[in-house]
Amino acid sequence: MKKDYIFLLGRPGCGKSFVYETIIKKLKETEQIEKVERVDDFPILKELLDKDTEFKRHLRKEGGFEVTDFTIVDEVLSTIDSRLEDVKSGNDLVFIEFARDNYISALKNFRSETFARAMIVYIYCPYDLCLERNRKRFEQQKNNALDDHIVPTDLMESYYKNDDIEKIFLTDRPALAKVLPGDFFVLDNSSEGLDALLGQFDALIKELR
Repeated sequence: MKKDYIFLLGRPGCGKSFVYETIIKKLKETEQIEKVERVDDFPILKELLDKDTEFKRHLRKEGGFEVTDFTIVDEVLSTIDSRLEDVKSGNDLVFIEFARDNYISALKNFRSETFARAMIVYIYCPYDLCLERNRKRFEQQKNNALDDHIVPTDLMESYYKNDDIEKIFLTDRPALAKVLPGDFFVLDNSSEGLDALLGQFDALIKELR
């Protein structure tokens, strides 16, 4: 493996969990990796919000919570970056997952040294399809705390409906190379079935080797 870190980016419901599971399955089948760690921003966000006992930075809402002070989302990412070296020391590959409306700004919370050893994978999936999957994920919980949490519908509408990478991907794909801080790959998950992604993984795996 020529990469230590893989960033999985995309709005809630885009298919990050499916992509993660598929990548590690393919890499393990070819014996390129053994130990893998998945770092999702949700547990760290919850860790910080649990300290917000006076609800100055969030509210409880619709089976989950709503962030009201968005400076915390940058704090979450800088916290992740500060822990990556320790996480990588015991693993062959580390996945970092999060969703934002402004990824170009969010990625500035990571050091350039991190991107020198990373691949950024953006999963494109239309908003309406992500919204539907977000609801179904919560209704059909599989007792996986990392994946079963729901993002409130109004937050999906106000914060996750649009993002900067999607806008560039749909209007000027070559420009992504100018604004993303390192190697990147876009997986198009705009079809109804997640199986439609499978044909794109060979090209992605080739980039990771």
